[in-house]
Amino acid sequence: MTIDVYLKKLKEDGFKITPKRKATIELFSKKKSYLSPQEVLEKLGNHFPGISSSTVYRILEELQDTGILIKIEHEDRQLYYFLCRMPDQHHHHFICRKCRRIEEVELCNLKELERFISKNLNCKVENHSVRLEGLCSHCK
Repeated sequence: MTIDVYLKKLKEDGFKITPKRKATIELFSKKKSYLSPQEVLEKLGNHFPGISSSTVYRILEELQDTGILIKIEHEDRQLYYFLCRMPDQHHHHFICRKCRRIEEVELCNLKELERFISKNLNCKVENHSVRLEGLCSHCK
């Protein structure tokens, strides 16, 4: 997926395509792993000297709000972000604990669980998210 798809989504959601937003999307599009806000700040600082951490956090939150980035809290209680490579499809994520590689998984077999919850708890499931963690094929 080219970054043009993400830039179009950003525009559709009412955001201007600024050089910093574009550079952030480009940074994530080149990675297949997650980044901390500090790592994003360091990388963007090479192109935008003097960029503040508050600017980086704001951009990350905006990109998360549009569905371009996904935010996770790692077991070390640190926040990380990664690019959603299938923003218009329902999917889940496998995250390698060692190399931080992220794979998007299209398979979803939770319909039976949703029916169980609906029937036995009298609740309506509107959405769900699954994050699987372990070691990827390169790290195991």
